[in-house]
Amino acid sequence: MINNVFKKKYHILIGIFTLLSIYIGFIFNENITAGPKMDFEHAFNQAKLFEKNFMYALLNYDNLEITSRISPVFISILYFFKKLFIETDLVRFALFNIIIFTQFFFYKCLKLIFNKNEFDKKNLFVLSCVLYLSPSFRANAIWPESSMLGLLFFVISIYFFLKFKIKKEIKFALLNIFFLAIASYIRPSFCLFSIYFFIEFCKLISKENNFLKKIVFLIFLNTILALPALYYVFILDIFFFGVGGIDGNLNFNFFNKITIISSILFFHFIPLIFYKNFNFNFKLDSVIMIFILIFLYFVIINFDYNLDHSGGGFFLHLSNFLTNNDFLFFALCPVFLYYTIKIATYKNFNNFLLILIFFLITPQYHITHKYYDPLVILLCFTLIDFNIKKDFFFKKKYLFVLYSLYLTLYSMHFINSFIKF
Repeated sequence: MINNVFKKKYHILIGIFTLLSIYIGFIFNENITAGPKMDFEHAFNQAKLFEKNFMYALLNYDNLEITSRISPVFISILYFFKKLFIETDLVRFALFNIIIFTQFFFYKCLKLIFNKNEFDKKNLFVLSCVLYLSPSFRANAIWPESSMLGLLFFVISIYFFLKFKIKKEIKFALLNIFFLAIASYIRPSFCLFSIYFFIEFCKLISKENNFLKKIVFLIFLNTILALPALYYVFILDIFFFGVGGIDGNLNFNFFNKITIISSILFFHFIPLIFYKNFNFNFKLDSVIMIFILIFLYFVIINFDYNLDHSGGGFFLHLSNFLTNNDFLFFALCPVFLYYTIKIATYKNFNNFLLILIFFLITPQYHITHKYYDPLVILLCFTLIDFNIKKDFFFKKKYLFVLYSLYLTLYSMHFINSFIKF
């Protein structure tokens, strides 16, 4: 009888278990990735400066005694929530309950994409609940941070983009732009995805009547929503993106960025790589591998990432933990780069543009998992084209690999709290 109940209601049980686990994490102040608690306290101290003189703090944001490259909009949200709820833990709890709605909108996106009868909604729900096992999502929801609050509005913008693709009603395009703007004001890196959405809108609208009129209107709306940010940064000259020491400074060592980011992307792509089993094209793949090996030579010469400044990704830390150097990481780099290129060039231009955006969203020196976890997996099932069929959901092994991936990542962070990894 118990087995029968589990077979019919397994999605509800998994949903309850994963959601309950993140609430328990909040009760015990879980800080599994180490940084979020400190980041929240730093941001909250900035919010206190806004209490003294809101307009002065907003217009002198890059010169405050407590500086940060976190969006002043997010600090303003903390300020208003603090005035509303007073107690720090109540502010955290309110924002926490808002952020976890990301799973709900992710599920709504999945239902729009996999809306045919052969896709079991139970498995779509199980897939969406993997967010609650993401170490970065958990930690940055429990200790509210701009990346996860911004991610919520970004997922909502994806939802309206998908609605537009289905119904071709301009109101959904406008809602996409509006919620993407909110996400971008909370977390500026999300603004890069406006390029992707605009190109997609142009392709989808191109065959409709009044094509130019609609495109001009979308450009106008994007411009109007961007004007406050442009005025703030370029006219008032409040450039806060590069403050915060070496961890915050802009950095242009592309050999660091390309290898580390591709390793992080590969980590999150593993379930889909396992599913797709990409075909080997001798001519094309030989050219790719030759290019990668030449590039790797320059990586080894120029790579200078310092793990003491935080970040670096799973595989770079694994290399240093096992061998006390970067050599294992360098040995694996061809695998990271190969699959990143394969996915970027799979089927159409869309994947390439999204992969390119992944490489552009971290202009600072340190590169951490939280910038890509769970963003990558969200996009793998919404915008990135993997040509996922119903067998992904019917063959439970793929969902098992996905859950195992996040449990492994969570376990590594847990172990790291006892043994430096």
